Amino acid sequence: MPDLKISPELALLIEAALGGKSKPPFQIHQREVVWPKFTRLANWHQVRPLLLDHLQNGAEQPEIPVKHLAALKEFAMGQAVTNMAFLGISVRLYQQLIAADVKAFLMKGALWAWLLYDKPNQREFGDIDFFIKEEDVPQSLDTLKTSGFAPDAYRRYLLSEDALRQAYLDTDYQLPLEPVGEHTLQSLEVQWRPSYPRYCYDLTWEELSNDMIEVQMAGAAIHIPRMENQLLLMVIHHGGIEQWDKLKYMGDFVRLLRKHADELDWDYIQDMTIKKGFNRLLMESLAMAHMLTGETFSSPNMADTVNAPSEHFRNAILTHWENERPVLKSKSWRIFTYNMRHRDNLSIKLSIITAHLRYLTYWKLLWHKAFWYKQHRS
Repeated sequence: MPDLKISPELALLIEAALGGKSKPPFQIHQREVVWPKFTRLANWHQVRPLLLDHLQNGAEQPEIPVKHLAALKEFAMGQAVTNMAFLGISVRLYQQLIAADVKAFLMKGALWAWLLYDKPNQREFGDIDFFIKEEDVPQSLDTLKTSGFAPDAYRRYLLSEDALRQAYLDTDYQLPLEPVGEHTLQSLEVQWRPSYPRYCYDLTWEELSNDMIEVQMAGAAIHIPRMENQLLLMVIHHGGIEQWDKLKYMGDFVRLLRKHADELDWDYIQDMTIKKGFNRLLMESLAMAHMLTGETFSSPNMADTVNAPSEHFRNAILTHWENERPVLKSKSWRIFTYNMRHRDNLSIKLSIITAHLRYLTYWKLLWHKAFWYKQHRS
C-alpha cells in the first residue's frame, strides 16, 4: 500500500472517533492544527462528544484554543441532555407501538448509542427510527399520531389517495414524521425496508426479526434484531447508502465489531450478504476497519480476505473525510453509481438497473411528486 498522508486535523478526529490503541497507517502532514478547519470537520463528522472526551482524557493532545474547547463543551452538554431525553422517548414510543400490536423494532442512532458506546451521550443523533412490518405501517401511523407525530405535508399529499399510498409504499422505504405541536423530538421516521427497493438490499421483516434478542434500554426491555442483523443493517445504511462518508458511521461499525465480533455467526453474515449481493461491500468495510485500527474483526477462515481495502474504496472515504462532501438535494445518482461500483456481480447490478427502470413505470406517483415540488417551489 503506498504511503498515505492525511491532515493533522483528520488524524486527531480518527483517534477520537475510533478509540483503541492502534494508530492508522497514515503519514501526517507536519504542520500545526488549523483549528477552524478542525472544528468544521468535527461538525461534519458528528463526533464532537467523542472528541471532547478524547481531548480531556487522552495523553499528548495538542492544546485546543479556549473558544473552540468552550464550543465543544457547550455542544456536548446539550447533546447529552438531548440523547437522554430521546432514549426515554424511544422506549415510550416502542411500548406504544407494541401495545397496539404493531410489529416494530427500534433501529439506528438511538439504539446504537445505547448498545455500542460506553456512554450513550457520546454518539450524536437527532432523530428516532423504527422499522415496521410493511403491513403494519398504517397502524403505526395511527398509533404515533396519538403521540403527536404525523407525516409532513409532502407525504400527507402522497398518502392522500389509496393508489398513491400503495405506490409510495412500493417504491420507498421510509416515512418521515414531524411533531404536530411543540415537542422535544423534531424528527421521527418509520421504515419498512433497509433502503430504497431500487438498490436491492432486500432484507425482509421476516429475516430481520428472526431470533430477536431482548436488551435493556433506559430501564425497559425491548426486542431488537440479533447482532448479526444489526451488522447487516449498518453495512447497508452506513456503507451502501451513506458510503462511510462520516467518521460517526465508522465509529458505530468499529464499536459493534469490538463488542461482538467474537460471538457473531460469520457464516450467516457471509451467506446473507452473498444472497443479497453486498458481500463485496461487507469485505471492503471490514478491511477498512482493520486498516484503521489494526484489529481483525472476522472469523479465522475470513482473515486472509480481510487485509486491506481496495485503493479506490479507501481513497474515496479518506477524501470525503478530509474535504467533506457537497450536500445534495437528492443523492439518488450518487447512491446508484456507488452501488454499481461496489456491489458483488453483474447479476445484482442488472437487478439494480431493472429496479430503477421499474420505478419509472410508477408514472402517476412521479407526476404527483413533480406537481408537488412545482407548486411548493420556494
